[in-house]
Amino acid sequence: MSTIQNNPTPKFTSSPAAKPNRTPLLLGIIAVLLIGLVGFGIGYMNRGTENAQVTADLVEMEQFKATAEKQYYESLAELEEMRGSNEELNALIDQQKAELRTQKDKIEGLTRDSRNLASARRELANLKTQVEGYVVEIEELRLANAELAENNQRLTSERDILSNDLQASRETNESLNSERAVLVSERERLTSNNQELSRKVGIASVLKANNVSVVGQKQRNSGKWVDRSSARNVERLYVCFNSLDNAVAQTGEETFQVRIVNPNGETIQIDAMGSGVFTSSESGDRIPYTTEVGFGFDGSAASHCAEWSVEGKEFMKGTYQAELYNKGYFVGEGSVTLK
Repeated sequence: MSTIQNNPTPKFTSSPAAKPNRTPLLLGIIAVLLIGLVGFGIGYMNRGTENAQVTADLVEMEQFKATAEKQYYESLAELEEMRGSNEELNALIDQQKAELRTQKDKIEGLTRDSRNLASARRELANLKTQVEGYVVEIEELRLANAELAENNQRLTSERDILSNDLQASRETNESLNSERAVLVSERERLTSNNQELSRKVGIASVLKANNVSVVGQKQRNSGKWVDRSSARNVERLYVCFNSLDNAVAQTGEETFQVRIVNPNGETIQIDAMGSGVFTSSESGDRIPYTTEVGFGFDGSAASHCAEWSVEGKEFMKGTYQAELYNKGYFVGEGSVTLK
């Protein structure tokens, strides 16, 4: 009897592993390196170009600085050459030099950065224009001063001639001046005497007044006016007085100003009812008055009355003062007290 053996798992002998193909990887690395070298070369070339440009800008800026410095000092020298003995002209030159210094500082500030070269060139051109304007201004002032000096010389000569003529005239007129002084003094004395005489005549011609009476009145239904002392019953103030005779005053129209002062010390005055203002002949003050009394003066004494009332307006309680004036002089007064 044969024995049957199980067949174990068959064993296989492995074949050697295949080597990877590294050629594409190496080609990629080489490509990257080439690209990097190309980029580095381009960057290096660009930096070289930029450095060359910066160097050129710096050189150009230094040349500009030298030009600006030279132009500045030439401008100062040109202004200094125009300096003279005239203080006004020298002060103007000093002012212009200070303005040029300010412009120079501005240009120097711009030259700290080569990017401002164009602006600096414009400012330098402005400086040149500025100097040209200064030279014209100084020359005009110099010519004006020369003309002024010439005029002064001419005026001095004319003054000397006039001075000599004046001296001769002065000597000729001294005696006339003495005589004129005497005449002026005499005229002033006569004028003063005439003024004093006129003042005295004016005062003498003033019409005096006496018997001044002031009453409050009310009108009855019959039309007759009766005196009242109660303020609420008074409808008008009635002022009467006598004017005295005067032989000095000229005959003709005369006027008395009547000034009524209320208990508050205020002048009763309504322009529409004949009130006004006159000038005091004694003080020159402007004095308001209430009403006027006009009459034909014939040299003799006369009696006069004036009334004052305002329709619909009551009189206040207290004392009312009536003052009389003629030709600007105070001539009499009276009063009444309303209860």
